[in-house]
Amino acid sequence: MERTAAVVVALMMLFQNSLQDSKVPAQDCSADLVKLKDLVYEQGKTLAELKAKVSNLEKDSTGKPKVAFSAALGLPAGLRGPFSTETTLVYKNVLTNVGNAYNPATGIFTALVKGVYYIRFTGAVYDNNQYNIGVNLYKNGQYLLHQGENSIDGIAKHVVSGVTLELEVGDQVYTRLPPNYVLWDDSLFRTSFTGFLLFTM
Repeated sequence: MERTAAVVVALMMLFQNSLQDSKVPAQDCSADLVKLKDLVYEQGKTLAELKAKVSNLEKDSTGKPKVAFSAALGLPAGLRGPFSTETTLVYKNVLTNVGNAYNPATGIFTALVKGVYYIRFTGAVYDNNQYNIGVNLYKNGQYLLHQGENSIDGIAKHVVSGVTLELEVGDQVYTRLPPNYVLWDDSLFRTSFTGFLLFTM
């Protein structure tokens, strides 16, 4: 509001100077003052609307749940697998766990609020010439997708995949190692599981 008042004062001073220079008749001045008053009124309304929008944005950004996690198989270095049955991967090396929605004891992420989440997982293999690399993604016991690659040539391999999921409160997301597949990890956290809330619904 102070800025608007300063603009009005400046405009009035300019207007007054222009009146003195051009010696405009008094009846023309009153019409210009009415226009100036209307302009100031409209600017005041616009400023009030902008303040309301900023206030609403501030309310929207506070009080919303914050959910983000990232964890890796990590150390000890070496192969995980192969196993004869599909096995849930437990990422014990937690890098981030805002909201504590990821459980490092089970490898399961549980949605805290209804919303759309981004889930990403990576896998790596090194020094292997017998088994393929692969990771399966699950939601509430339902298979969603597989990311894998033939890795029996002994060359280091990396796979990565990501997906956006609409989750309800309590939905669980996790990864599993397929039967007779392997993964590698070490201190570089090559095999990881990450997720975060994009927006609530």
